[in-house]
Amino acid sequence: MRPVDGSGELRLCLLGRVRLWQDGTELPVGPPQRRAVLALLALAEGQPVGRDELVDALWPTDPPPTVSNVVQTHVKHLRRLLEPDRPARASSRLLPSVGTGYRLAVGPSMVDLDLMRFRERVAEVRVAIGTGDHSRIGEATRRALDLWQPPLADLPALGAHPRVAALTAEAQLLLSWHVDAAIRSGRAEDVLALVREQARSRPLDEQAQAQLMRCYLAVGRRSEAFAVYEDTRKRLVDELGVDPGTVLVEAHRDVLEPERITAPAGTPASAPVPAQLPPDTPAFTGRVGPLRWLDDLLDIRSDGAPLVAVVTGTAGVGKTTLAVHWTHRVADRFPDGQLYADLRGFDAGVGPMRSDEVARSFLATLGVSPDRIPADLTAQVGLYRSLLAGRRMLILLDNARLADQVRPLLPGSAGCLVLVTSRNQLPGLVAAGARPLDLDLMTSTEARQMLISRIGSERVGREPEAIGQLAAACARLPLALAIVAARASTQPQLPLAALSSQIRAGDGDLTAFADEDEAFDVRVVFSSSYRVLSAEAAALFRMLGLHPGPDIAITAAAALVDVPVHKVRPSLAQLARAHLVVEHRPGRFGCHDLLRAYAAELVREVDPEPVRRDALRRMLDHYVAWAATADRLISPYRHPGPAPSRPGSGSGDADGTPEAPAPDEAGPPGDADAAFAWFATEHPALLALIDQAIEAGLNREVCELAWHLTSFLDRRGYWHDQAAVQRIALTAADRLGDRALQARTHRGLARAYTRLGRHEDAGRELRQALDRFEALGDDAGRANTEMSLADSCERRGHHREALTHAQRALALYEGAGYRPGQANALNAVGWCHALLGDHARALTYCTRALRLHQRLGDRRGAADTWDSIGYANHGLARYGPAARCFQRAVLLFREVGDRFAEAMSLLRLGDTHQAAGDADAGRVGWSQALEILTELNDPRAAEARRRLADHR
Repeated sequence: MRPVDGSGELRLCLLGRVRLWQDGTELPVGPPQRRAVLALLALAEGQPVGRDELVDALWPTDPPPTVSNVVQTHVKHLRRLLEPDRPARASSRLLPSVGTGYRLAVGPSMVDLDLMRFRERVAEVRVAIGTGDHSRIGEATRRALDLWQPPLADLPALGAHPRVAALTAEAQLLLSWHVDAAIRSGRAEDVLALVREQARSRPLDEQAQAQLMRCYLAVGRRSEAFAVYEDTRKRLVDELGVDPGTVLVEAHRDVLEPERITAPAGTPASAPVPAQLPPDTPAFTGRVGPLRWLDDLLDIRSDGAPLVAVVTGTAGVGKTTLAVHWTHRVADRFPDGQLYADLRGFDAGVGPMRSDEVARSFLATLGVSPDRIPADLTAQVGLYRSLLAGRRMLILLDNARLADQVRPLLPGSAGCLVLVTSRNQLPGLVAAGARPLDLDLMTSTEARQMLISRIGSERVGREPEAIGQLAAACARLPLALAIVAARASTQPQLPLAALSSQIRAGDGDLTAFADEDEAFDVRVVFSSSYRVLSAEAAALFRMLGLHPGPDIAITAAAALVDVPVHKVRPSLAQLARAHLVVEHRPGRFGCHDLLRAYAAELVREVDPEPVRRDALRRMLDHYVAWAATADRLISPYRHPGPAPSRPGSGSGDADGTPEAPAPDEAGPPGDADAAFAWFATEHPALLALIDQAIEAGLNREVCELAWHLTSFLDRRGYWHDQAAVQRIALTAADRLGDRALQARTHRGLARAYTRLGRHEDAGRELRQALDRFEALGDDAGRANTEMSLADSCERRGHHREALTHAQRALALYEGAGYRPGQANALNAVGWCHALLGDHARALTYCTRALRLHQRLGDRRGAADTWDSIGYANHGLARYGPAARCFQRAVLLFREVGDRFAEAMSLLRLGDTHQAAGDADAGRVGWSQALEILTELNDPRAAEARRRLADHR
């Protein structure tokens, strides 16, 4: 491959050491930082890399004041190396400046990149997987793995960089496919040595040990499979103090009962081609010009980059309808399938979808198991683009708000077409090469054709003038035209002229969308569709105006109107047919923002305040009941608060437990992962509901919902939300005069203040909580508060005082007989002893705590205790056991979703590696902690930065 200046063939290698050749002669790239700049630009695979990203990678903390000049100097030397014959003032073709960053032009005509050959082999693997031929899969994966070496091996500081992590994750996936294909094709003996080496190098990795067991079983060495299980089980118990997990237990069952095996775990089955496009509109008409414009996209040569088009226009103009219709028309041109995501760019209630949410969804659709999806967006994007390399796929990104929402979801190479819809023009995408289409209102002819296609030509033929009047009354806005057509279709006996007169004469209260010409009043169009609804559907539509979110689950909709779920389905179906709601996802319904505003106006006008209050109460009861279920799954060992003083109504039974769903209905979360997902989906709506409830005087519901949100908000680091929620709950508890609720809420508010570093405020709240619990004679409440006081004191460095509070808590829990509290307090006492330097005594208390947590099955408590034991071992200079304990804590914190605690254990793990003389591993731990703490906007990120700066 020859660079554009004719200086000779260039070849760049990133797998293994970073190396560059010209015409077979290796070139001296320069010092490590320069090699790192070259590697990071190459890993971007032709995409621009901002200067800030380069700086962050090379200097994670405290970059030098002249950092820009340093980066520019490295780039200058690289340009000379890549293009030695380039004139002094000529622009670089291989390494041009792009905005505030740079782009390395890699491709068949510029730089031969070993990573590109690896990607080609990965594409061959995906083709092989599609055939279901396991021999072919095995050969394809072997060819890809032959090229693999750990990337950037001479730059260990970049080992944890997200782009490198994505490559490593891809290689691990390949290895798993290779082994499983060998087992399924009867060649397990061929890979046994490789699997054995993987298991030997990762003795505590249950996945690696399980694969070795299955490999032994496949070659008939069942006794050795048993031995692997027993050795691993003993190792887990001896070194980590835990029993085997699900992966190893399932492999053991396969060995015990080989007849139950249908296929090895993780076998790369022939995955279905993604087909995520929403349903097409059967009566689509018009839009001839825009459709022709879109068709022309297919003839455009993209020169190695993905083709991106952006359809923009006002709300309701039919962007999504056009995009969905066209993508269905051309879907056969993209044999590898279609991906779709609604980016919710203009949903005010919940906000736009994050790019990482969409990336995770797409990766899952492309066959990546959840445990192999990276946590970092950059790593997700790297893996996503790797999986799309060499594919012809159509990607529809609907309802985008900002270019930054879309950029991470663009493929990295040609072959794919991306269609984006947005109300905004997204100039950033257009400047980068996206092709814009501004969609206007329908022409008069198109508007008439749309109405005729939906109402029927025979009926229109009887009133040819009326159809023009209707088109004009709808201002040629497709949304309004669709609603009027639905209105006419549901009342076939109504003359079209009469319908036109009703639209023009209608009255409403959407003042912001009013116009002197009533034909342009969207409210009039909405009202004409609403008036023909059944009484049940009309009542449901109005009640949806009470819900603060952009969409609502079918179960919550049923609670709003006080009917079982199966009885609300017909009403929702009628609303959907009338285009008043749309089912965005199975069981979740939403509507256009103007329709939502119209529903809110209607419910205020039609339904008296007592009716609205009862509906709000039912909705809150539903969310309280589901939140209670989700909360118990997330924190099953948290001491229960005061029981609700009245039963839930509408959405649950007398003890507040959600009603059991029918077989075809979605029930409440069934496990911790589902609980976190439910809270994440409903989080914005729950916060808004608390505001509504306090305004409506529903004080007990406020306290209950705030209580059940506590663990989720704390685990996810939403401490400002937590403080706001608890302040509202305290107002509600004061209104009720309920001292138990007041005490509990003071303590909850103190926890949020402690997390936020507001220690004086936390102390004030805890003193009030303790006074109230003492007055109530609630020893468990006093113990919980003493634990919070211990935490607050410890964070301020008052370790002796923290120990006193922890000891008081332990005595109170023992008196109350509350074993989860005893375990937590034992750990707290041990932790305080460790902070005071008495590490041997700390181990005594923490070991007791761990045994009790394990007997109870409390993973969150066990995680805390593993961290404490690790800290005590570190204090005794037992760095090997300390590191293993911290690693166990990190895994458990990750499983239970406690991001902050995971970060703190990673920080301490880095300290232990550093103390043991493994500086590289120490930096990895600190870097991972820094990433989480930065994401949480926690001030302790400065600690991680300092460590990285001090040990560069």
